[in-house]
Amino acid sequence: MAGHSYKRSDRLSHLLHREIGSIIQREVSDPRLQFVTVTNVRVSDDLKEATVYFSIMGEDKQKAVKSLRHAGSFIRTCIGRRCYLKYVPRLNFRFDETLEKAARINRILDNIHLEQNSSPDRPPEDSEQGG
Repeated sequence: MAGHSYKRSDRLSHLLHREIGSIIQREVSDPRLQFVTVTNVRVSDDLKEATVYFSIMGEDKQKAVKSLRHAGSFIRTCIGRRCYLKYVPRLNFRFDETLEKAARINRILDNIHLEQNSSPDRPPEDSEQGG
């Protein structure tokens, strides 16, 4: 029963996530995309549009988006061959800022922690003195 609660767009999102990631890693020959990771795919309810979210290590995000857009029709063709779909959705590539935001939050928390521990008027937490 629980297997039927998924919408078609959700099932297609999971399929495209797996397939697009595989195509980028194994079949796209652009060296600028070798460090691209597909982080999420959201498919519209009418199944005609798919937003592909990605992250990339150490590369220019704008160049990666441009390269992915350039490879988009090739990726769609590969999906059409691999998956039995009546219609392969149009692919829109977007940089996923989630990891960057998480890293920024972690840096802020680390800085707060360092400031609290280096405060001169505050005794270290480790040295509990019992009497």
